[in-house]
Amino acid sequence: MSRLFLTALLAAAVGSGVGAPAASAGTECEGLPECIRVVGPWVSVPAGSTPTYFRVRCPGPGQTVGGLDADFPRGGGGVDVTFLGALGGPVGPGITTGREVVFVAFATRPQAGTFRPLLGCIPASGGGGRSRTSYVPTRRLAAVARPGAVGPVLTRRVKTVQLREGARQSISHSCRPTERLLSFSTALAFRTRTAPSTARLTSVHASARRVDGRVLVTVRGRPPAGVRVELQVHAVCVR
Repeated sequence: MSRLFLTALLAAAVGSGVGAPAASAGTECEGLPECIRVVGPWVSVPAGSTPTYFRVRCPGPGQTVGGLDADFPRGGGGVDVTFLGALGGPVGPGITTGREVVFVAFATRPQAGTFRPLLGCIPASGGGGRSRTSYVPTRRLAAVARPGAVGPVLTRRVKTVQLREGARQSISHSCRPTERLLSFSTALAFRTRTAPSTARLTSVHASARRVDGRVLVTVRGRPPAGVRVELQVHAVCVR
């Protein structure tokens, strides 16, 4: 499989690496002596100019994303992938990234494409009685350290749902009561070992609309039998 290198973030850990199943090694753990691999599902990226957003998280509390990569089908997949990172310097784990990362994908061909996100997570601490090995930032991000700030103004709230087979489904998602919905998006993903075909990628369709400050998503189509299909709904909220 071909892979797109997204970023090599600051390596600040020691110890031995631990692997996640069902994926050959990418570069997400390159330069990280202690690294937990996280393999995401195959994300469907519809044709067109609208980006697809998909969140992947480290499995444990206190862990920090230290590297990223992506798998593509043989031939490239027709997808360009980047990620959302926080402002601040130096660029590195705990400054640019936290426990989770939102991948941003665009289709580069007039048909649906796909990619599989990969994370390399730095553990919160080493084993065997060693001292703490994760990177701990020494200052707050410049974007949230201004006088009077209590945190980021924008918050991305994500809901992930496993779809049922052979049924039209409706999913609702919203911001918190003290927030206002600014924008929203959806993404479909397939938990398969190999990249889904174009027919599979287009076998399920999700359409979202805003109703009374909430996001209402209608899912149509028939998920492939025996395949776990997930829907992610992103709500960008503002206080």
